[in-house]
Amino acid sequence: MKNSRISRVILLALVAAWSQCSPAAVNVDRTRIIMDAPQKTVAITLNNDDKTTPFLAQSWVTDADGVRTDALMALPPLQRIDAGQKSQVRITQVRGLTDKLPQDRETLFWFNVRGVPRSRKTTTSCNWPCRAS
Repeated sequence: MKNSRISRVILLALVAAWSQCSPAAVNVDRTRIIMDAPQKTVAITLNNDDKTTPFLAQSWVTDADGVRTDALMALPPLQRIDAGQKSQVRITQVRGLTDKLPQDRETLFWFNVRGVPRSRKTTTSCNWPCRAS
């Protein structure tokens, strides 16, 4: 009885740990991007760590609530990154819209990247990546 309970706890812990692992092929070169007010643009490097498959990298910027913003643009918003290669995305301020941001404090934005793998060639199905909010 005691061994069965311990086995269940270990199995549950392994399943929980395994579910947290999600290998990503497209990775960003840093975890924080700081853009000072006078700085108009910042470059971020995207790495395709998959050695065999090219990926599409879709990039966008959202505000602190997760709503897409027009104050900052990620350019290009969609690009192909070949297997094992790197590419750059530039986050650029949109004049007129960033002027409306508070000048006495920092504003938080989220930089989002979605890696879309190449799909198999089939004639009977259609795959659409989607984002649920």
